[in-house]
Amino acid sequence: MVTSDARSNEKLTGKRLRLFLMKNIYMYLGNADISTVEFEGPEIAIYIKNPRFIVENSDVIKELAKKLKKRVVIRTDPSIRKPPEETKAFILKNIDPEAGIDPSMIEFDDVLGEVIVRAEKPGKAAGKNKQFINKVLAETGWRMVVYRKPPLVSNVLNSILGHMLRSSSERKRAFREIGERIFRDTIKGTQHVRIIGLGAFCEVGRSAILVDTGESKVLLDAGINPGGTGPERFPKLDSPEFNIEELDAVVISHAHLDHVGILPLLYKYGYRGPVYATRPTRDIMVLVQKDLIELARKEGEEPLYGMKEISMMLSRTITVDYDVVTDVAPDTKLTFHNAGHILGSSLVHLHIGQGLYNILYTGDLKFYKIKGDTATRLLPPANHEFPRIETLIMESTYGATEQQPREEAEKQLIEVVKKVAARGGKVLIPVMAVGRGQEILVVLNEAMKRKELPEIPVYVDGMVYEVTAIYTNYPELLVPPIRNKILHQGENPFISDNTVYVSHKEERESVMQGDKSAVILATSGMLTGGPSVEYLKALAEDDKNALVFVSYQAAGTLGRRIVEGDREIQFIEEGKAKSIKIKMEVHRIEGFSGHASQSELRMFYKFLKPKPRNIILNHGEPTAIQTLRNLLSRDAAKLEEKGIINRKPDIYTPRLLESIRLY
Repeated sequence: MVTSDARSNEKLTGKRLRLFLMKNIYMYLGNADISTVEFEGPEIAIYIKNPRFIVENSDVIKELAKKLKKRVVIRTDPSIRKPPEETKAFILKNIDPEAGIDPSMIEFDDVLGEVIVRAEKPGKAAGKNKQFINKVLAETGWRMVVYRKPPLVSNVLNSILGHMLRSSSERKRAFREIGERIFRDTIKGTQHVRIIGLGAFCEVGRSAILVDTGESKVLLDAGINPGGTGPERFPKLDSPEFNIEELDAVVISHAHLDHVGILPLLYKYGYRGPVYATRPTRDIMVLVQKDLIELARKEGEEPLYGMKEISMMLSRTITVDYDVVTDVAPDTKLTFHNAGHILGSSLVHLHIGQGLYNILYTGDLKFYKIKGDTATRLLPPANHEFPRIETLIMESTYGATEQQPREEAEKQLIEVVKKVAARGGKVLIPVMAVGRGQEILVVLNEAMKRKELPEIPVYVDGMVYEVTAIYTNYPELLVPPIRNKILHQGENPFISDNTVYVSHKEERESVMQGDKSAVILATSGMLTGGPSVEYLKALAEDDKNALVFVSYQAAGTLGRRIVEGDREIQFIEEGKAKSIKIKMEVHRIEGFSGHASQSELRMFYKFLKPKPRNIILNHGEPTAIQTLRNLLSRDAAKLEEKGIINRKPDIYTPRLLESIRLY
């Protein structure tokens, strides 16, 4: 018999679940004068006419959400909201002056009943225990949402917020459709748990994993292969197991192109469901997808998709913070955890069925020991403790490779820059705009501050500026030393007097032709296009210069060919083939990678709690995967001998399109 306590809530679906939810909502919030209750995506949106009740009973919402085990949001009925100008005047008169808000940037979302405020100090704007937010709600009927005003102006952040405001009606309609699907009656219930590798199995690139439960289908990542051509660029979406009309949700682990590059194309072919990502991942993925469009046009190619598809995707993207449990299907819940790879990167935990099965998908991860670490890092290591894990799907990029210690990598980079600067040369560092660009900037700025490097210009070209602006918007996700500089010391660790952001072709040409020593950080990190290739053409034949790789170089990319010894490269310019000899020094410094090294991957498994029964290795070339499989098997055997685990896990190394039935 189904009862209406929190435990039985997990066993309810469809009409019975709705009845349970409504009964408890009115029980807890009856005095709030409820006008309507809507399912908006994974959230239960409760529209009320008495906002003072919520302000005066602040713990009630928390108790209700805990009881329902759902995300609950309170909105006010439009009929009780004060006019926007009156509300704006109230905010400006009563907000803490130290909050640092810009009156011209207070905006209103009529559909969601939100007033958007951007502040230099969000905590001051919100007030202690969100007292001022509650005061605004009680006095005006508008729910105040505070965004941090970043030290760097970001066009992409402004465009995303603008899109959210313009498309609020469409978003609300889309979220209600999504909500109907999430809270639907189950048809079959969870029949099995099966994964199908559509990309990044025994290879790096085009990450895409389909999780099929019989009741629902969830796609983990939707990436492109940056070094691939033709069909090899894309996941195997023509697989018989993949039907876009049956897809319940897409979950994105992080915003690198090999994990998000194909996502808007799903909307081009009819997908209208949700995308789940952290807020930084949402922001960065829009940026890299736009850049992919621009790059295709510069190369004279037809883009895979346009802004229409990106806008459609953005309107259906549901952001989820770390450690927040969210429904994505009637039988599937999602929780994001920090992965340590890039800003917003996530380990994806799927809770399937009513406690039936749990999958942890790492996406890309970085793991290291905090104790004794003195490197200039930006992000804390990946989380390693979870409630339950039956199967671990783990990346294996460096499964066969040991990276040099991070401290050594920093010293080597500083020595190379110092040596090249002394002879009047330039150092070209192709960087991924997301992650490596910011890491290298901080290392160089700190070295110059400590007088370990001469103060030479550091030119930054490509998307690095926009991504850096996004990083400064989320300082709470960075390691304490960097976070404190931004929040409490008024410093920007990504900028110094020597940092020059290049934004025009003329500026780029001036940098190339200049006769002074300099460091150039430019995208793309694998020399697959973008300004880094233009700088390479200009600097390659001068032996005073140096080329330094600090990122993984995927098979098939120009960067990989150079790393493997190719010293003569061909380009097509104005319809003519041109050959360039690489006479500049070439260095490869692996210690900056955002991926875990071989020993770090093993350490992640060693520290992981609880230990999984199954391990599936992906996102690695065959040699890396097989090497890591053997090492993990050996490590597990030792744990079994010591009685730490009952039995060794089954370790799978599937190839593309192979299916594994886990349950």
